[in-house]
Amino acid sequence: MPTQTLQISGGLNVSIQEGDTVYAAKLVGGQSGTNHPDSGSTNTKPIAIGKVTSVNQNGGSIIINTFSAINNFSGNSYIMFSKDNRVNTSGIIGYFAECEMKNYSTKAAEIFVVATDYVESSK
Repeated sequence: MPTQTLQISGGLNVSIQEGDTVYAAKLVGGQSGTNHPDSGSTNTKPIAIGKVTSVNQNGGSIIINTFSAINNFSGNSYIMFSKDNRVNTSGIIGYFAECEMKNYSTKAAEIFVVATDYVESSK
């Protein structure tokens, strides 16, 4: 696969890493929303352009293996990325979780609501 180096001004998102998929969308003046009707003949939907192979946080550059030609995404484009949801998951894993809440204030306090999100993994 051909590789391409993307130089991003203004700093990189700290969570971008090797294996993430990079997308690009053309920006058109006065545009808002997704594939805005006022964009004329320009397709403003995000298009996957490649997988990240290397990240240089200090230099603000990303090296990607490109899926397709990215010549159309120079200049005024919005670059974004997504994580592989098979690898990057979050949440509590296991059969037991414990939570302790303390009030270190000298004033009385009330808890309005406490919630949890869980998925039963086995029986």
